[in-house]
Amino acid sequence: MSDAWEALVRELTTQGPRRHSDWDAALFETLVHDTGAALRAALPAEPRRDAVAGAWLKLAAEAVGLGQVDRASARYLLTGRGKVPESVTLMGRCLLQLAPAQLPAYPADQAVALLARTWNLCEGLATQPLWLNRYVTAAAVEAPALEKLDEFLVTTLAPALAPARESTFSGPFTLAMLDTRKVMDEFLPGDMHLAAPSILCVHDRRAEDVKVGLFLAPEGKARFLGLLPCLGTWSEGATPPLEVRPGAVRVNKRVATLPLLGMPHQTLAARSGYVVASAVDSQRLWVLDTP
Repeated sequence: MSDAWEALVRELTTQGPRRHSDWDAALFETLVHDTGAALRAALPAEPRRDAVAGAWLKLAAEAVGLGQVDRASARYLLTGRGKVPESVTLMGRCLLQLAPAQLPAYPADQAVALLARTWNLCEGLATQPLWLNRYVTAAAVEAPALEKLDEFLVTTLAPALAPARESTFSGPFTLAMLDTRKVMDEFLPGDMHLAAPSILCVHDRRAEDVKVGLFLAPEGKARFLGLLPCLGTWSEGATPPLEVRPGAVRVNKRVATLPLLGMPHQTLAARSGYVVASAVDSQRLWVLDTP
């Protein structure tokens, strides 16, 4: 380790508890010796190494102090094991996963500028409703390029923030059958609720701390958002009454078939024109949509 790096570590370690009442010294030390050391090892020789790693370390310290990274989220992001903690943020994913993997490819000045830009974008997202941060963080598991993080945010947020359509449920109906085993082998759909007009949160029937996000899209294009913390509940007011039958559902006097459904376990109707159902004995989700 260089003298400059060691001096910066001592400085930030000393400043941390002075600047932040919730400073976690043990967590910061872990980041120094884990992610920080790995980043320095991946960077070319000095002075670039200290310039880029030092800029990263200052932001990591600030994230720890502000609670953007805590022990649970750091453990999950660094190991990829266990349940997704509710404290995982886009800031944490960028600092602990994306930045160490991507920064070594840039010249020092560009890498430092990219870090600052990433921080500003993540900080802006942190001021928005909590479910948006969790939703975007789950989408970022596909590792967007930090250089295009703004484009990723626009693309990801657009469908979630689009004005909800008002459906008459008059048909025709389009069906998508989604298998939750593609997200988690043992997931069994249980309670489900809307987090936004087109965002559904589905809880595991057997493990309350496991949830799957679902993006409701027209024309049978609904898709999973992956494992994530509960996105919270969004209330949209009165929804059309449902009459559920084995293998079918009746809404607004129209009947739509749900092949292979059998006995329904849970059903949900959204005013935007979606009906979602799960079965007692299946890991599938049935998603109907109609204009």
